[in-house]
Amino acid sequence: MLSRLAVTRRHLILAGAGHAQLDLLALLARRPLDGWQVSLVTPQPAFHYSGMLPAIVAGAAAPDAAQIPVAAIARAAGMRVYDDAVTALDAMTRTITLRSGAVVPFDLLSLDVGSGPAGPAPPGVAEHAFAMRPFASALGLIAAIERVLTVASRGARVPAVVIGAGAAGVEIACAIRARIVNAQRVPLVTIIDEAARDGLPLPGFASASRRMAGRALAARGIALVAGAVTEVRSDAVLTDAAEHREMPSVATAWVAGSGPHPWLASGGLACDARGYPLAAPTLALNADATIFGGGDCITLRDAPETPKAGVYAVRMARVLAANVRAAADGQPRLARYTPQASFLALLSLSDGAALLSWRWLTLESRWAQRLKSRIDERYLRRYRALPV
Repeated sequence: MLSRLAVTRRHLILAGAGHAQLDLLALLARRPLDGWQVSLVTPQPAFHYSGMLPAIVAGAAAPDAAQIPVAAIARAAGMRVYDDAVTALDAMTRTITLRSGAVVPFDLLSLDVGSGPAGPAPPGVAEHAFAMRPFASALGLIAAIERVLTVASRGARVPAVVIGAGAAGVEIACAIRARIVNAQRVPLVTIIDEAARDGLPLPGFASASRRMAGRALAARGIALVAGAVTEVRSDAVLTDAAEHREMPSVATAWVAGSGPHPWLASGGLACDARGYPLAAPTLALNADATIFGGGDCITLRDAPETPKAGVYAVRMARVLAANVRAAADGQPRLARYTPQASFLALLSLSDGAALLSWRWLTLESRWAQRLKSRIDERYLRRYRALPV
């Protein structure tokens, strides 16, 4: 399967360390590859599990509660770690270029580099809004809220805006509200999304789930504005909505979707119309299966409408790990990944309750939040057990 022979050890690169890559990292840590040098390229020494982010924003969990020390795990397993990010790929010459300028050759590559911003953002977003990835940006949002809470008197109104009414937007809005409430201030939290023209959050979800989420937001005093953001300022967000031209905000969260890294489309891989590499059912991105990918950075060739969500990346992880290992071992038969037809959605409301959506079942309950917490804790335990 690997067409290039080398006298020295061959080189496997793990680019990125997200949900889809963690099983491969764990497999290689437990069972090193004979005859291979393995490298991990990651700009962040720790992976932060996104399922715990609402609890961290709300103040219910410490920032390190979601942390998996991927760089330390890799080093303990004898891997080389590049504290860097990929900026270019050449599939023909089998090289990647790093932000530092280094050009690194590979024999086998596994990509899980996530996504970037979804197209050009409105003016002021880069300067005054906080994305939820990377994790340091989410910590910036928390710091901005805390600066205001420190000087605001008890009972003072604290306005905040979340841009994006998807699942992450709903969770982050509820988490911001909870943090302000717990500080005994009055939250004025608003979600803005152009896709919410029907007055409901969670575009793309089933109608019953959207209606229940709308009721949950209304019950907690979180406003939903249907409109496009035209500008983000340090203290306000401007929209084209007729009745909400300017909304004050001491902390603005940007959760408005994502797009592919530009270098993926210029790297010699077949891509979809947006620029995401097309993955075969084996998660191979090229014909000779020397480049694999998983998570948000790919589109499934046979199931292109599959959402770019963590629940799918987690299921991809086992197939990606098995197939990269098989390719390294020269095994021709590879496993196939088939995305699940439906998935359990658990959205934390950050006040002891969560929204649950599973096929025909939609509910809000404290039991759902306990279930979410158990799932999150079990996921983290799987990788924290690895030697560092």
